[in-house]
Amino acid sequence: MRAAIASAIPAAIAAAALAAAAASVSGCSLDYGAVTAEEKVAETIPDTVAIEMTHKVHQDGRLALSFEAGRAETYGALKKMVLSDVRFVEYGADRAPSTSGEARHVVYHTDTENAEISGSVRVRSEAEKAGIATESLAWENKRKKLTALPLAKVVITKDDGSSITGRGFTGDFKTREVTFNGPVEGMYVWTEEEE
Repeated sequence: MRAAIASAIPAAIAAAALAAAAASVSGCSLDYGAVTAEEKVAETIPDTVAIEMTHKVHQDGRLALSFEAGRAETYGALKKMVLSDVRFVEYGADRAPSTSGEARHVVYHTDTENAEISGSVRVRSEAEKAGIATESLAWENKRKKLTALPLAKVVITKDDGSSITGRGFTGDFKTREVTFNGPVEGMYVWTEEEE
C-alpha cells in the first residue's frame, strides 16, 4: 500500500543564546563547576516562548504552509523547538489544501529537521485521499522516513473505504511505500486505477 503523507515543520528559531555568569569564590580563582552547572540550567530555559503562534510560509507569491501552535518554545543551544497543540495545512500549487494535520506535542530538531510527534497524531493527504492516525510518530528527514514505535497502533484510512490497522509502521517518502512489521488487519479496496 502506498501513501504520501508529507509535512514539514518550519524552522523558525530565534538566535539568541543565554550566557552563563561565573561566580568568583575567593581571590582570583573561579569555580568552573558553577559555570558548567549554570550552562546546563540555561539549556533547559527556552530562548523564546510564543503563545497562540501562527506561522505562514509563502513561496512564489502564494501561501504554501500555514502552521499554528498553542505554545512554541525555542532552545537555541539544544537546536530544537518544542511545540504544543500543533495544527498545519500545506497548500499545493493550485492553492488548495494538499496536506493537513495535528498533534498535541512536537519536538523539532532544527539542525537535522527530524521530529518526534505525539498525542493524537492525525495527518491527511488530499492527493492520496488518505489519512493516518496514531499516538506517536518520528520523522527522519535525511532518510525521508516516518516511523511509529514497534508496538504503537497506526490506522491508515482512504476515502475509497480502505482501512488498515497495524503495528511496526514505517512510511518511506522516497519510495512512497508504507510497511507494517507487526500484525495488520483491515480491508483494502482495490481499484482499476491500481492495476
